[in-house]
Amino acid sequence: MIDDIKTSSSGTPFDDVFKTGTEKLSHFLIPIIETMFNVKASTADLEEISRLANEHYLIDEKQNKISKKYSDSCFKIGEKYYHIECQSTEDGSILFRLAEYNVRIALDNAEQNLNSNIVIINLPDSGLINLRGSNNSSKFYHMNIVYKYSNQEILLPVPVMNVSAYSADDIFNNRLFFLIPFYAIRYEKHLMKISDSEDPEYDNIYLELQDYFNRLKDACDKGIISEDDTRKLAELSKIILIHISRNLNTNLSERMVNLVGGQILELQEDRWLKQGREEGRLEGSKSILFSLVMDKIIDISVAAEKAGESESEFIKELEDYINKKKIIDINEKIDRS
Repeated sequence: MIDDIKTSSSGTPFDDVFKTGTEKLSHFLIPIIETMFNVKASTADLEEISRLANEHYLIDEKQNKISKKYSDSCFKIGEKYYHIECQSTEDGSILFRLAEYNVRIALDNAEQNLNSNIVIINLPDSGLINLRGSNNSSKFYHMNIVYKYSNQEILLPVPVMNVSAYSADDIFNNRLFFLIPFYAIRYEKHLMKISDSEDPEYDNIYLELQDYFNRLKDACDKGIISEDDTRKLAELSKIILIHISRNLNTNLSERMVNLVGGQILELQEDRWLKQGREEGRLEGSKSILFSLVMDKIIDISVAAEKAGESESEFIKELEDYINKKKIIDINEKIDRS
């Protein structure tokens, strides 16, 4: 997953980490939506949740062409549409993008009543997650989009969630796990000024983040966050840490980045594999990997990397393993009958 993320045109990987999170950890956006729009999704609504396509073709008047653009995340929960964007830089264009995407999303999901010649266009509830706000700002503030027709106006409030104003307690106690990778961004400016290993501010930041990421491990150990989700959150957090510590010397940077290595990334499947290798059972370790992939605990790319093979090699071996397992199961059924 890390290899799929590249630094965006904004010069930071923050937006791309956000987009990857919406794809890999979309279920964690539900508490964000509930907090942002002051709603509570019922069990029935959650069973009907769907993530809508985020690819749209929009008119680019400056370049006189139709271009393909991507909204960050749009969900339908029950009968309501929710559209979430993120912002990591203040470029003044976010409200225009929200307004443009809202209309496109509304048109894509419009309802037509042929009997009465009516088309119903439902604008989604839109919200913004500000990744680089101020620690001293409030957790929420509002912006507005006004759609006009003749003398009529439709006021669309846009709640803005300021990630920097959320403490570790806020995130973990309220199950806002989607925000976990972005917590460290608040330390970026401080780390940019540190050049000496003796700087006490580095130790303060390191200890705060160490405690923070230990809470992620604890949540995993207690079964609050699954091991697969913990790995993904750790990988995304690592990308953020690499970026914000880029100006530190090599030793300090590696120490900071390793906060999400070691115990956090070494989850249950790693411990099983290590045990298998220590006992000299390479094939046993490989079969564990096959089982983890088949049970959808880890991705094929992760399993192949652990096996020291290419994905194509691992997939071929997995297919052989599945076929052999089927034959063994059939023979066992015959023996029992």
